[in-house]
Amino acid sequence: MSDELRPQIVVYALPDACAALQAAAAHDLHITLVSPAGAAAFAGPGWFRALVAQASAAVPQADFDAILDCAGSAGLAMAAMREGVAAICFDGPADVRAKIEDMAAQSGCVVAMIDYDQALDLDRCEDAAAACGDWLEQYQTGKIAENTV
Repeated sequence: MSDELRPQIVVYALPDACAALQAAAAHDLHITLVSPAGAAAFAGPGWFRALVAQASAAVPQADFDAILDCAGSAGLAMAAMREGVAAICFDGPADVRAKIEDMAAQSGCVVAMIDYDQALDLDRCEDAAAACGDWLEQYQTGKIAENTV
């Protein structure tokens, strides 16, 4: 995962993730699938890891990263690392964040940012495939600003 923020799409289930990845592949874009805010607490790291693995298997041509939101919970961040989640978002205190980043580096996990204000949230869309395609088209043509944090 690079330091550059890619277009982020909030996914809630496998059909959302597959729609996002199919649109990304069609537009030849690298995207980032992101969990709903605080999803580590209510869905769990295992759910997210499985969702990402199944979506990747279903759309193998897609180029993407995925980030699980652990909010400010160090315990959930560590559980996500143990579960093998590749990237997490942790917004706890700076001193705790430094420790989480160190543990993440040792476990091969990345601590990354999620910009929910700039992300496409598929919970607000009736047709995920159409929404992803339209949004990524607008992103590609510069009608939507790149994610910046």
